[in-house]
Amino acid sequence: SVENFKKSFDGKLVHDGVTFHINKGECVGLVGGSGVGKSVFLRSLIGLEKPDSGKVIFDGIDVASLTENQLIAVRKRIAYIFQGGALFDSMTVFDNLAYPLREHTKLTEAEIADKVQDQLDDFGLGHTTQLLPSEISGGMQKRVGLARGIIIGPDVILYDEPTAGLDPSNTKMIQQLILKLKKKGVTGILVTHDMPTAMAVCDRIVLLRGGKIVAERTVDELESEELVGPIAEFISGDIENISPGHKNFKESP
Repeated sequence: SVENFKKSFDGKLVHDGVTFHINKGECVGLVGGSGVGKSVFLRSLIGLEKPDSGKVIFDGIDVASLTENQLIAVRKRIAYIFQGGALFDSMTVFDNLAYPLREHTKLTEAEIADKVQDQLDDFGLGHTTQLLPSEISGGMQKRVGLARGIIIGPDVILYDEPTAGLDPSNTKMIQQLILKLKKKGVTGILVTHDMPTAMAVCDRIVLLRGGKIVAERTVDELESEELVGPIAEFISGDIENISPGHKNFKESP
């Protein structure tokens, strides 16, 4: 949960009392216009950004109060899947996945090799082990980034625009991977402008505007009602005219 989170950059207020919660095993879609601070919010959940005030509570611990060394344990349990994959360019696909295992586990090299190969096979990437990131497609890079992010078994995954720039086939593949992880009980927060993906994989959609979470609705509720109001206006790009409290959303407290 995030409680009254406030954050400014160079005097510009980005978050003005964000309050948000997510339940274990739930996947929540965080949507909003460009520049509203969605990625800043995600980075704050693993301590890459510190709030000016407020709390970020994970499993009873205020992440915002932890030192860099203390954050290591949290970051083993919360995976951040970067928009561009954030792979190490000079490492092969195999070594990209092996890196967190070598850093954070006591597995032998033989055990690491087996685990990496199994993970890549599971993601349809078994043939890429000795390739560099520059030698595979953008869609594959995103899948490698996701495979690396979850290889040590996190409890929570933060997805930052995982389908941005992908063709329909790769988008579908990412959706299926997220749903597979969700079935295993992994909690997820999905930042995206891709509403079809959000509707396909999320339990709940929340709207960030004006530095606050202003509205939320379950996907089941949205699918059972006429698609008008905040989501329709968001899809059309009319984010500034969204009115909290519309019948398709409930205003957050």
